[in-house]
Amino acid sequence: EAVDYDTLTRNFWQMPIIKNNGFVPDDLIGFNYAKTSENKNCGIHFYVDDYQFERVWNKPEDYTDILFDYDCILSPDFSLYTDMPMPMKIWNVYRSRFIGNYYQSKGINVIPTLSWAEPETFKFCFEGIPEGSIVSVSTIGVKENKDALKIWCDGMQAAIDKIKPSTVLVYGGRLDFDYGNIDVRYFNNK
Repeated sequence: EAVDYDTLTRNFWQMPIIKNNGFVPDDLIGFNYAKTSENKNCGIHFYVDDYQFERVWNKPEDYTDILFDYDCILSPDFSLYTDMPMPMKIWNVYRSRFIGNYYQSKGINVIPTLSWAEPETFKFCFEGIPEGSIVSVSTIGVKENKDALKIWCDGMQAAIDKIKPSTVLVYGGRLDFDYGNIDVRYFNNK
């Protein structure tokens, strides 16, 4: 009998799964405006400094009603830096998937956020995201740094190869990258 390596990999990393719910927002605002924004016809992104949303990890139930009022959320973008110890990188991907899965279980539309660092992180950083999903990525901080841009492009290609996303939401502006025939939606950094 054939071995399903994808199932084994998911079991090994034990990343919570964020199911594809097929939703694409028209606009995004930062989590730091979720409590005060009058416009609820948009999605909430977490492309802000980690300290601004660490509270979502500590008490996710405190934000369920606030986030439920919006069209969707992108799962939290806990930082991955190349100089972080690998267990912290795994932990931050896990936390992103866990919070996304938690809010999805509460009826909120959730789009998984992709983040990665060096190629070794590709072993786990795309886990918990089903093939064909709508995903989100950020280009903030990579345009001016040649090394960061190379890591971003390598990771984006690895994500396409692994997840085969139906749509990629790109927050922070365009880069010179060929997404092939994938539907790409751009959102400016506000």
